[in-house]
Amino acid sequence: MSCACTTCHIIIEDGFNNLEDASDEEEDQLDKAWGLEQNSRLGCQAYPVDEMTVIRIPKYTINLVSEDH
Repeated sequence: MSCACTTCHIIIEDGFNNLEDASDEEEDQLDKAWGLEQNSRLGCQAYPVDEMTVIRIPKYTINLVSEDH
């Protein structure tokens, strides 16, 4: 929930207008997301105001976490 990466990139299929507007910081992060669409948001920043919201998880995401130990 820190708006620091794009690993939670989602695409809003239905209910995009039920979300609060994206912040400038979120918009900047979304520019780095793979498969960006008009109705893309970061899941950690998208809070439905009311009613149902349907999302789709993109086929690919950018994983900024290193798994090497």
